[in-house]
Amino acid sequence: MRTFLLGLVAGVVLVFVLAGLAAGVAVIIGQGGSGLPSEFALVVRLDGSVPEHVEAELPQFLTGRSGPDLTLYRLVQTILRAVDDESVKALVLECGWSASGWAKAQELRWAVEEFKASGKPVWAYLTIPSREGYYIGSLADHVVIQPESYLNLSGLRAEVMFFKGTLDKLGVEVDLIRSGRYKSAGEPFTREEMSPEFRAILEETLEEFYTQLLEGIASGRGESADHWRAVLDEGPFTAKEAQTHRLADAELHKDAFYDLLSEAVEVEDLPKVGANRYSGQANRATGRGRKTIAILHAIGTITSGTSQSDPFGVQPTTLGADSFRSQLTQLREDEDIDGVILRIDSPGGDAIASEQMLHDVRRLAEEKPLVVSMSTVAASGGYYIASVPDASIVAYPGTYTGSIGVFTIRYNLRKLYEKLGISKDVLTKGRFAGIDSDYKPMTAEERAKLSTYVDAIYQVFLQRVSEGRGVDTGSIRELAEGRVWIGTQAAENGLVDELGGYVKAIELVKEAAEIGEDEAVRIVSYPLKRSPLEALFSRGRNVAVDGLLQAPGVGEFYSAWSQIVAHAGRLRSGPMYIAPYTLTVQ
Repeated sequence: MRTFLLGLVAGVVLVFVLAGLAAGVAVIIGQGGSGLPSEFALVVRLDGSVPEHVEAELPQFLTGRSGPDLTLYRLVQTILRAVDDESVKALVLECGWSASGWAKAQELRWAVEEFKASGKPVWAYLTIPSREGYYIGSLADHVVIQPESYLNLSGLRAEVMFFKGTLDKLGVEVDLIRSGRYKSAGEPFTREEMSPEFRAILEETLEEFYTQLLEGIASGRGESADHWRAVLDEGPFTAKEAQTHRLADAELHKDAFYDLLSEAVEVEDLPKVGANRYSGQANRATGRGRKTIAILHAIGTITSGTSQSDPFGVQPTTLGADSFRSQLTQLREDEDIDGVILRIDSPGGDAIASEQMLHDVRRLAEEKPLVVSMSTVAASGGYYIASVPDASIVAYPGTYTGSIGVFTIRYNLRKLYEKLGISKDVLTKGRFAGIDSDYKPMTAEERAKLSTYVDAIYQVFLQRVSEGRGVDTGSIRELAEGRVWIGTQAAENGLVDELGGYVKAIELVKEAAEIGEDEAVRIVSYPLKRSPLEALFSRGRNVAVDGLLQAPGVGEFYSAWSQIVAHAGRLRSGPMYIAPYTLTVQ
């Protein structure tokens, strides 16, 4: 078996080496060729997810994609560069099942708006678009849907799964201790339905997202948001129904769509250039500014120890305090870094790790200009690490943030053990030695003790946010209680300073660093990118072999198993700063 594994790993190494050589040859050939056409349409595919940060790029044959993933920042910059590029005659949005998150969709939509303002045509081609995809595509001057397709617009829905009934059958008793009546992260394990507080906030959140969707369609297609609310009550739509309701302008196959676009821009057989290819050419042509701004990504559930990535080490999945603090130290000591954007996409997590991270974020902010940019979610611990005095916080209208509260869960597995034929003898020395035992119910005295601890951590949370926002704790307490706020609401209540994305964050950090508004800057993304081999083997041979299992079908199992492990981890953790739920706008 050992020989087999070594041979398997050696084979993978050889494949990566050959892939790297092939990529190098391709680059050399590409640079020696004619480059981009003199006139072309820039094509942006809105399909699947757009990553915040990629730590390594895998060869095409392993990913099944036509090229490396563009991060959100690079994709936005690619669209914005095309505004002043006379070779780009039109922007085409190929709208598929985009699943990047509502905040990222808003970032992309703003970039498309900027391109549209230049007077160049924006056309959209709908295959089977998601709500996010249509939200962006609805901005287009001309929206075409594929024949026999459908438009899955029918309002929004929130579903919350509860596990108490299952745990009861297993004989698992769960104690939830929390500070903040809206801190509902533990409710799925202790209730069979939403609490009134949970339901009220989720209803409010859903309505806010729905309003943003309707207003987005209205600004692109005309009419009022109320008009489109009535229209979406008739959805989903066939291709013909989409035209009837003016959600689309025509029904064409893709070749006919591009023929029509060629006629519109008066370029015969208009060439098409994908965003990946255009981005690479534009990066080589642009050069670098003399000043450097770092974008430090804080992605994933907050944990102690080191950060973890997917099995190939490409995209981060957890945000480890040790890894993150090391990055902060590196940025603080690097004299070439003139300013930092802390880009947060995290639902929070471990309370102690969050405190450690905030301490080092504040140390960095004392020495370098720092601006916080919130992505899809920056809630609970994700908001905690943004609590930096004098640092501006920028969020999207659809960012999911706030959730200032604390909870912990304790579970009693005695009945489950009995069903399995397991018994324990428990010996204790000390009054509260058994407070975290899984073999007995919690006593009233133990509950009071643990509640005191959770409340104390909650007070620290309030204090940290108070320090960061420069207001008294009483004002923060009114906005806390574990309540989730959407970006627009957070801005109204002073939890964030500005609504915007990368452009606004760069503008603010340049201002803080006394860099001229029009001065070119070099943007560096942290953590720094690694080679595929470094990423694959950075956590040892077992992870490398594990990565080989990510074939079609196996990936779905891995994802489901990760969710099970994550829930189990929450059950066994101490006090947590974590969001009560996550929303996918679909």
